[in-house]
Amino acid sequence: MEWGILIALVAAFFIWRHSKTQEKAEAATQRLKQDNRLYQHIKTAKREYDWHERNQPYKRHPDGELLFENAHVQVYNVEHFAESRLGFYFKDTNEYGLYGFFAGNGDEFHESYYRTDRTFKQEGVLLYDDD
Repeated sequence: MEWGILIALVAAFFIWRHSKTQEKAEAATQRLKQDNRLYQHIKTAKREYDWHERNQPYKRHPDGELLFENAHVQVYNVEHFAESRLGFYFKDTNEYGLYGFFAGNGDEFHESYYRTDRTFKQEGVLLYDDD
């Protein structure tokens, strides 16, 4: 085999590997953008929901009950064994998100954000930058 052909094959292999790495990087960047957008949507919708509910007395709602709706979002109660949860359906992006809140000891509390489906039972990892 000639060295020129061998060098061309090796170069083609490295170019191919580089393009695959680049595709993975672009997919990861796209996923981070989508997750950041969903995270911001959840935070905004949660503030809107809190503002709407500020003067309502606390009441226990059944799992899946629609709590709030406007032109952009629907907010549902989601039962969970440890957290207080809200499920969000964003009409403009056709995406579903979950917000969870857990109060620990004293001033300790934890918030969680997930990508989910229409049943609000799946908890997909949501990658986001909170800057």
